[in-house]
Formats: sequence, structure tokens, C-alpha cells
Amino acid sequence: MANLNRIILVGRLAAETETRSTLDGLPMCRFVLSVERPSGASGKKESDLFDIVAWGKLAEVCGSYLSKGQLVLVEGKIQNRTYETKEGAKRYATEIIARNMKMLEKGKGKAVANAPAAAMSEPDDDLIDDDLPF
Repeated sequence: MANLNRIILVGRLAAETETRSTLDGLPMCRFVLSVERPSGASGKKESDLFDIVAWGKLAEVCGSYLSKGQLVLVEGKIQNRTYETKEGAKRYATEIIARNMKMLEKGKGKAVANAPAAAMSEPDDDLIDDDLPF
């Protein structure tokens, strides 16, 4: 049986993006996506927050054109990692590593005149349609 790790989320940025580069100069952009889920019997809207990480050209686009409150679609994979704090405590993090991003509305506050309608990172060659279980 084939393995599949793919997620598609549509939501709003919960905060401004954070862009930096690695020591090797590879651009990286982090942001938090708030995704509403169907409300229960109470009718109160609830949402989940997802940590999104983009790399390379996609990170540059996200850092330049995305802003807090903007509606976006993010496609990628789920990744878990562990790290150790300065105090020596072991921590766990679950992140969405973005492969593609599409802006579903114009941003607020950042230049969007030349913003691409969609941004794509490297193509995902490891997923072949014949491997899908359905």
C-alpha cells in the first residue's frame, strides 16, 4: 500500500508573516493559518491554528505578499519534529510544510499590484497517481 502525506487548508493568516534566511541563504517564511471548523450544537464558531512553513521562492512570495487576515489556500505536507529548549526540555512541533499557496483575496497593507495569483514550490514528483489507494 502506498503512503500519502498531503493536506489542503483554506483559512486566514492569524498574524503577519515572519521571513528569514538560513545560514546557507535559503529563504524561509513562517505564518499561522486560522481555519474555521463546523460549529457544534452551540452554533459558536471555532477554529484551529496551523503553523505553516514555506521554503525557497515560495517563502519569498509568502513574505512579500501575505498579510494578517488574508484568505489563502495552502497545500503541503504535515511534518513532526522535536527540539530541545535552552533549559534542556524536549519539545515537539507539528508544522505544515507548504508546497503551494494561492491567495484567495488581496492582502491588506502589502503591495499586491504585481502579486502572483498562485505560487508553487518544487513539483512533487514523489506522488504518482497510480499510487493513490482510491
